[in-house]
Amino acid sequence: MFKLLRPHYALALAPAILLLTSVGSLGFAFYAQYVQKLLPCILCLYQRVPFYVAAGLALAAVLLLRFPGVARALVYLCGVTFAVGTGIAFYHVGVQELWWPGPAMCGGVQSGAGSLAELKAQLMAQPIVRCDKIDWTLFGITMPTVNVFFSAALTAFCFIAPSRWMKK
Repeated sequence: MFKLLRPHYALALAPAILLLTSVGSLGFAFYAQYVQKLLPCILCLYQRVPFYVAAGLALAAVLLLRFPGVARALVYLCGVTFAVGTGIAFYHVGVQELWWPGPAMCGGVQSGAGSLAELKAQLMAQPIVRCDKIDWTLFGITMPTVNVFFSAALTAFCFIAPSRWMKK
């Protein structure tokens, strides 16, 4: 199928898929947070970072298609980014399953309060979201677990796509 595409379209396919997937994943995370009211813990927020980075790298790859070597390198960097995301998601799964403790700031508040009274007011107003609490599942599978497999699949895609579809 990909051989039927013109060479520059085939070159753009992988970065475009990565860009759309990253933006769509972030959109789903914001939907869950703001529409479904599922407040993210600190590890949930950390899991978003690789998608931000990959979206930027994929956009740069799309914009730099005139330089196929650079575009391929950026897709490989997306793969490294998603590999890091897989590790973060796996760590979060371990915290949820109580395999190991979460970070110290899990459920905590970072404050810029100037006095003890301001700090107390911020703490009382801040919802505490624990990293080991499971708020949402689909068929018994949590969001971090889904992210482990999703990020691992994207990692594999990023390491396969440049050699398969991004040839000039």
